[in-house]
Amino acid sequence: MARKKINRITVLVSKDKGDAANVAEELNRILKHYQIETSWLQQEYVMDEGTVGGSLGDLKKVKADLLIVIGGDGTLLRAARRTQGSAVPLLGINAGTLGFLTSIPSDSVEHAIPRILNGEFVIAKRMALTVNVIRNEKILYKGWALNEGVVARNDHSHIVRLEVQIGSEYLTDYLCDGLIIATPTGSTAYSLSAGGPIISPTADAIILNPLCAHTLTNRPLIVDADQVISVNIPARSTPLALETDGIGCVKLQPGDRLEFRRAKQPAMLAVLPEVGFYSVLRQKLRWSGGNI
Repeated sequence: MARKKINRITVLVSKDKGDAANVAEELNRILKHYQIETSWLQQEYVMDEGTVGGSLGDLKKVKADLLIVIGGDGTLLRAARRTQGSAVPLLGINAGTLGFLTSIPSDSVEHAIPRILNGEFVIAKRMALTVNVIRNEKILYKGWALNEGVVARNDHSHIVRLEVQIGSEYLTDYLCDGLIIATPTGSTAYSLSAGGPIISPTADAIILNPLCAHTLTNRPLIVDADQVISVNIPARSTPLALETDGIGCVKLQPGDRLEFRRAKQPAMLAVLPEVGFYSVLRQKLRWSGGNI
């Protein structure tokens, strides 16, 4: 358990969540009571398009003991994206709906935050992915994802063919609508809705999950996290695009190659010690343990 007392906090507030403003007001009252040095940001600081109120590099320059994110999982994902490699942990307060990553419910702020300020939290290290888009043997784009990267058609065109290689070994040509490459953290996100498996977030694994595969024998595949996953776009291909954590990144061309691998540094999430993955899973997915 981390016992470092929190003295300085940066708070990121989503403008898209209706309850976020009320949560922020309550948090502000608590932080003032405990005389915590606090700086406040709005969601535009972590968006990939636009620089409202500051530069895109602001979150990497955060000088704080903790970055609190008020919003949904999407807001926390964007914050993680902008702080990748930083030693400042992220704490999510859920002002959204499902909230697998935002571990503190909005109605628990009054009781949870004083414990956090006293250092009563643990750091959950979550594996992330990097992706390089290679065109004409040059790196065109470098991306990062805490949940998943998705290679998919960017219009309503026909089924696509994706040649996939694991390490130095050819795997298969997927005929599908697209391909999800997900982390264990991302196993409860888009991949889950596409029929993928749920994996413990501490597992060293990467999920390959084809979207609407034409061949019924194509199933989600779990591979070792130290493997490099290569996705080759064939010479004749429909328009495709790469997304990471739900954000469009780059339009792909025939002949492009994408290389997914484990990021060198994990994302650092602050959670209360009693908040275990399986209890969150049981609660969020409403598993009753009994007959339906």
